[in-house]
Amino acid sequence: MTRPSALLVPVTVLALLVAGVALAWYAEAPEPGYLGLDVAVGLSCAAVGGLVLSRLPRQPIGWLFGVCALGLAAQAAAGGYAVAAHARGWPLEALAFWTTNWVFVVGLVPALLLLLLLPDGRLPSRAWRPVMVGEVVLGVALTVVLMLRDEAWAWGVVVENPVGRLSTDDVAGPAFATVMVTAVVAGSAALVSRLRGDRGEAERRQMYPLLGAGLAVAVAVVVDAALPVGSVLGLWLVALALTTLPVAVAFSVFRHRLFEIEVVVRRTLVHVVASAVLLGVYLAVVAVVDVPILGAAVVAVGFAPVRDQVQRSLARLLFGDRSDPATALSLLGRRLEDASETPLRGAANVVATTLRLPAATVLDGAGRTVSAHGSVPTDGLTVPLVAAGRAEGELRVARRSPDERLSAADEAVLAELARPLALALATARLDAEVRRSRALLVSAREEERRRLRRELHDGLGPGLAAIGMELDLAIALAGEREDVGVRATARARELAGTLIGDVRRIVHELRPAALDELGLVGALEDLALTPGAGPRVRVEATTLPELPAAVEVAAYRIAQEALANAVRHAGADAVTIAVDVQGAWLRVQVRDHGRGMPDPVVEGVGSASMRERAAEVGGRFWRGAAPGAGTIVRAELPWKEDR
Repeated sequence: MTRPSALLVPVTVLALLVAGVALAWYAEAPEPGYLGLDVAVGLSCAAVGGLVLSRLPRQPIGWLFGVCALGLAAQAAAGGYAVAAHARGWPLEALAFWTTNWVFVVGLVPALLLLLLLPDGRLPSRAWRPVMVGEVVLGVALTVVLMLRDEAWAWGVVVENPVGRLSTDDVAGPAFATVMVTAVVAGSAALVSRLRGDRGEAERRQMYPLLGAGLAVAVAVVVDAALPVGSVLGLWLVALALTTLPVAVAFSVFRHRLFEIEVVVRRTLVHVVASAVLLGVYLAVVAVVDVPILGAAVVAVGFAPVRDQVQRSLARLLFGDRSDPATALSLLGRRLEDASETPLRGAANVVATTLRLPAATVLDGAGRTVSAHGSVPTDGLTVPLVAAGRAEGELRVARRSPDERLSAADEAVLAELARPLALALATARLDAEVRRSRALLVSAREEERRRLRRELHDGLGPGLAAIGMELDLAIALAGEREDVGVRATARARELAGTLIGDVRRIVHELRPAALDELGLVGALEDLALTPGAGPRVRVEATTLPELPAAVEVAAYRIAQEALANAVRHAGADAVTIAVDVQGAWLRVQVRDHGRGMPDPVVEGVGSASMRERAAEVGGRFWRGAAPGAGTIVRAELPWKEDR
């Protein structure tokens, strides 16, 4: 369908609605409430349907909106002619009344089918095909029932239906309510199932207005079915709710580029809005002073300012803050100042939302995605992120529409946003390098301590002990002689004993002896066997791989400190120490069944020490209240590189 032919549906709907309203006004229809529903829903559906079909002529959403508008406009025209023919004695009165009573279903059924097909024109899954077929069958059955009901009604005028066979009150009314409620409940369930499905965050945001509109229709139809027949409240609730469907789709067109037709809309919307405002001003001036020339002068003078203001307002709606780089920079700066560990995670969302772009992605220097909003196509714009002459990554953004290039103003704002993004990436890179260097230093230190302990324990220590034994033997062979040699030998023996004690102390301070003698699990079990009247301690551990020295020491010291805190402060009667490996992480968890966390929580020396030991090896530390009662201390420590 070409764009001119896409106007056929809106033009036809407008002509039918104008004819229906004119005829109803001419005949002074007593109850034109449903005519208002036809006008409101018909115009909104025709506008959105025409826009969708102008861009995507095969999109079912556009056709359903179009058929919905045509069905309601046909009722407006048929009803207007029916009451006029009844009042003026025109021909085909009975046919007009008969048509008015069922043709609106041709518009309502597509509106309800939209709930199954929004937002992309496809069903949520194949399992929903029987539901769609069932709604169509119910719609056809309802149409037949309304064709055969015994009364024909149009805008407050009731006549006998010449082909009527079914009671309006006992059959047609309940059938209409049942079909409507069944259809809207099924449609709302389809929208909810889409929202709960495997969708990205951008698609979820796209679904929120559509879900709100669907639930509004469901509530309105159910309330209308529960109210007495002909209730004005139910009528207007349904009218407002049905109007929200095209409004929600229009919102998604503008805000989330649902059908990528915003270029077509944008080129005409400024003129339409400006013309509507100026027409209202003209009519107001003429109504107040009754001087058309003065109204025309006001319109002529105000045309340029009104057009400029409309352009600025629509530019902010469609393009965000590209005309105000300071606002965009402020929003991004506040996001990057976030105290969370990953402030860059929301940076792409800020860029996309402030400039009204469908997608944006921030990549680091290694090509890894650090922040994403939507999916950027291959033909998107790439902005290098450079800080201090070094390429830190890239910012990639999608065009607002496939056939629209980003303007120079867009590129200028993106260049401004690239500077803080590059600095943030550089900061994150340097922080990661510092953390990695620190972990390597700690690991090297512990490995060296392990080596020194082994050499002192296995080499120097036994050697000094042997010297002491030799000196003991020399003293024993010397007998009872108290000469200088014996005293010198005794002093040498005392010195050797002191050195042996110093070596043992150094060995113990370099690394817990239990780790080398018993391994990590055995050392923790040895902690659990500490004598005293403290709590019962249980160790739960799986088979552990060979761990780096730094990780072993960090895990042992964290468990040791957490156990000491539970004994000293928690008043616990039982403590559980759990150790296992999950992928590249060693997890240590200590849980007590004591009095729980203090209020307010105070970071003591012990907690700070545990957090520091986890950070030294690049790990994570957490302390919090256990479910029920007590405290949980958890540390996750990397034990191999592929994490």
